[in-house]
Amino acid sequence: MGAERFSTVANKKRTHDRFTRFKRWLKLHYYKVVRIDDPPDRIARGVAIGVFMGIFPTFGLGIIVAIVFAYILKANRASAVLGSFIMNPFTIPIFWTLSSAVGAVIFWEDRELVMASIKNHQFLNGIGWAYVVFLVGNIIVSSTSAALAYFITRKWVIKHREKKRMKMLAKAEKHDIEKKQ
Repeated sequence: MGAERFSTVANKKRTHDRFTRFKRWLKLHYYKVVRIDDPPDRIARGVAIGVFMGIFPTFGLGIIVAIVFAYILKANRASAVLGSFIMNPFTIPIFWTLSSAVGAVIFWEDRELVMASIKNHQFLNGIGWAYVVFLVGNIIVSSTSAALAYFITRKWVIKHREKKRMKMLAKAEKHDIEKKQ
């Protein structure tokens, strides 16, 4: 009984550690984005391009395609790379399921059948109907996610810079007061 209790505590600790690491990873990438020296619009555009290309099925070329589109659309390339990290082994099932569900709703198809054909890789045998359903759903999910990423990132960058500006003004004001005394 003591060993079982210990393993439960160890599992909780491991889960907590994973969550803490994930929070740290998110915070690190947040600061990497908001500290980029570029106008907020270009940074947000880069993140949106990265998010779109990260979710859209580019079969491993998402980062490269995001950099190319960021260059063409005059967006920040570093933020495009950071935005493309939205797709990772943990989020793939979420976005694939969501894309299949959205496509199935649009085409009045059974979501379970679409998901089954995708899981069995039947959609790779030529351009099958399941792939079309998935792709249409994915375009909608990618576009919506990119739009959300654009507005959220732009707001975060502006807010971060305003906070930083106010902090610097307060520091300069404090320095001026000390200097006068």
